Amino acid sequence: MFKQLRLIGIIGIIIATLGACVPQSTAVSAPTDEPARVEPADAPVPPPRLSDEELKHFNEYIPSLRGASLIKLAEIRNQNEAYIQFYTNYNELKEANPDTPISETEFNSYFPAIDAVHKTIMDISVRLLHEIPAIRKITLAVPFKNQLYGIDANKRSIEMYLKASFKKMHDEPGQKHWKELLKKLFTTKERDKFAQRFIRPCQPSPLQLQ
Repeated sequence: MFKQLRLIGIIGIIIATLGACVPQSTAVSAPTDEPARVEPADAPVPPPRLSDEELKHFNEYIPSLRGASLIKLAEIRNQNEAYIQFYTNYNELKEANPDTPISETEFNSYFPAIDAVHKTIMDISVRLLHEIPAIRKITLAVPFKNQLYGIDANKRSIEMYLKASFKKMHDEPGQKHWKELLKKLFTTKERDKFAQRFIRPCQPSPLQLQ
């Protein structure tokens, strides 16, 4: 009996030894030359551009703006930003338009007081944004006594100030809210408040003051 137990023990040791010698299968990934995948960063979204029809309307609308005969440059930049520059002095106007019927006296008296400057800037800004709601920003500079005064504001900031949407007022049948806004806005008190919020002196170059 002892011999049988001894034999069983020897057989068990042999089996265990053989099992330990059998290599275990292990999953190994095959090498690859492909570079590690990198998720692309989100590409910047280009600003929405004005349509050809809106650009045409912009150019056709400029001559109807307050002080249009004194506007040197009016264009759309960066797809949807309106940029308007008035002539800074009479010599500049005369050089660009030798046959202009405007006299130097008329040019210098067009803005008799700073309130007239504020009225022009506010009028152009709100009317242009209402007429073409796709415009996202307006930059405008007007001269007054050898100094430029201007606005450089995005549409959203003006809408938040007015608590109104130019797009909604533009699309509204009958334009009721737009008419109400104009009636409220174009007073000396409201012009002063608008000027304090948005209009700032600009620093013209020495050439602009000549």
